[in-house]
Amino acid sequence: MNKSLELFAGKGYFGTHMDDIAKAVGIKKASLYSHYSGKESIFTAIFNDILEDYSSFIDNLTAYSEELNCLEKLVSIFSGYLNNCKNNNKMVFWDRYYYYPPEYLKDYILQKTYEIEMLFINKITNIIEHGIKNGNIRNVPANDVALSFYYMMIGFSMTVKFYDEKDIEKDIVKCTTVFLDGIRN
Repeated sequence: MNKSLELFAGKGYFGTHMDDIAKAVGIKKASLYSHYSGKESIFTAIFNDILEDYSSFIDNLTAYSEELNCLEKLVSIFSGYLNNCKNNNKMVFWDRYYYYPPEYLKDYILQKTYEIEMLFINKITNIIEHGIKNGNIRNVPANDVALSFYYMMIGFSMTVKFYDEKDIEKDIVKCTTVFLDGIRN
């Protein structure tokens, strides 16, 4: 699966062939067919595995702890998300196939991506609502703030591959400071 992921992320769906996967794994193509019906089933298995991992990642990233106030938690989410995106073949794979999906999986990929986005936004909304309740965040529509935060984070994540570690941390601080200053009570 890891070798297939690398191939699909690097060469694209149509540029990756069963021969490539078999060669990368060091087995005969016929052996692949004893485990998978074809390239489509390998691709789908990878995508579903990524969804599971990403869902767990979101749960861990957004788990609320009393050790951090909600503003600190948002900074932690932002930084954790961006660091997860950096040099992550699973995120490269997902980005590539979200924007350029194989036709047979287009609706499935878009639907699953939408579902996981809503899960993430809802978890961020809960943190913001907690912050409003505790007086850390002014009384604003929590879902609107969560949506803004989420898309700021997603937009930033598209550029992380161009950053070195020192610069990204500086820009994370700048972005989160300006954003949080706008909602702080």
